[in-house]
Amino acid sequence: MRTKNIVVSVLLLSLILLLAACGKGEEKASNTEPAKDKQNSWEKIEKKGKIVVGTEGLYYPVTYFDEKTKELTGFDVEVVREVAKRLNLEVEFKTMEFDGILPSLRSGKIDLAANDFTITKERKEKFDFSIPYKYSYGSAIVREDDHSIKKPEDLKGKKVGGSLTSNYTKYAESQGAEVIAYTGSDAVLPDIINGRVDAMLNDYLVLIQTLKQYNKPGLKLVEEFKFEPNVGAFVMQKNSPELKAKIDQALQELIDDGTVKKLSEKFYGADVSHEVEIEGLK
Repeated sequence: MRTKNIVVSVLLLSLILLLAACGKGEEKASNTEPAKDKQNSWEKIEKKGKIVVGTEGLYYPVTYFDEKTKELTGFDVEVVREVAKRLNLEVEFKTMEFDGILPSLRSGKIDLAANDFTITKERKEKFDFSIPYKYSYGSAIVREDDHSIKKPEDLKGKKVGGSLTSNYTKYAESQGAEVIAYTGSDAVLPDIINGRVDAMLNDYLVLIQTLKQYNKPGLKLVEEFKFEPNVGAFVMQKNSPELKAKIDQALQELIDDGTVKKLSEKFYGADVSHEVEIEGLK
């Protein structure tokens, strides 16, 4: 009787070990499959003949809807269109809130993110970036009669309006500011005037164009307020070597032939296609 029990126990142990081995094999396969899928992102795009691009559509002059034509345009939008032409692709733009663009990229809902994304160490851990196509730096808009914010350290204790996931509002937090969440600059600017928030941080050239478009008194750009030289690039899923190579090649051609310069002068009033030394910043 005892011998029978031993045999049954051995059989059960063998069965458990076999099932465990199968489970590990399935786990290993499931872990490697997504990486392979990401590496083939260019093949999928090329097969469809279309690249899906996530952008905000509320960020003048980067990505916005023209008042007359009602068509999506802006610096990043037009650079994407030129890249797509070089790659013989159609472009499908999906507009969404800024905070939702990178999550949509990670989930595969879009192939590319184009919204004046600055290359940061934190983002590089999660995504791939194209070569830079825009060079600038951060600055601030405040109330016209506010002389208390002249440099980044002055943000301590102030309220700054903007997107919660923007590198600009994260910088404000690092300086001791309280961030108030907004979608689009059009909502922030009136609240700076009425005192609900004290400032909005963004790219220097974007802020210049923002004030021109808003075209109302009560606001000013703090010219001496400068921080973090930044480089703008398109964002892709991590481990997308073929797609990155294609995007980079097309972008480099557009930089070399002056197309990016022409578009940046149209939308920013300045050439942003090459790195320049900024006085007061290293």
